[in-house]
Amino acid sequence: MTTALAPAGADRSLRVDLTLPVTRIGFGAFSFDPVQSLLGAPLADVLSPVLRSPPWRRPSPSGVAVDVYPVALPDGEGASLTLGQFGEVGFRNDGGTLVLSVPIPMAGWAARQLGDAVVGGPVRRDALDGGAAVADFWVRLRPGTRRSLPLGTLGELGVEAAE
Repeated sequence: MTTALAPAGADRSLRVDLTLPVTRIGFGAFSFDPVQSLLGAPLADVLSPVLRSPPWRRPSPSGVAVDVYPVALPDGEGASLTLGQFGEVGFRNDGGTLVLSVPIPMAGWAARQLGDAVVGGPVRRDALDGGAAVADFWVRLRPGTRRSLPLGTLGELGVEAAE
């Protein structure tokens, strides 16, 4: 894939808002967050080096609450969540272009959802843990554009280009 060179010293950080399901489950005085248990820390702490402001909560289009993490992702940085036999979901900044990784079975759906925002891919590769194949999409979102995977009663998993 070819990308135009940015002027020396240009900021190639991507400013996006990640929308994720609220994962904290509460039962009376007890609460449990499976993502926090998996990561060993709250997701906000893990993302703190790239957060541009504190996370907040808002309703998704389906009305279910989602957590919003506003990030400024430096060139070359990213994150992924391993899904074992299903591969992984992830994102990274490749020279100012957002690369989204999804399990191969989701590639067709992702291509339809992303539409004309896709500027490269899908490119098939092995997941980082080698457990399955994933598809990488190079995406350019215009400010205010939002793409998400509706998760029914859980909310959504999405990315929004910051205004």
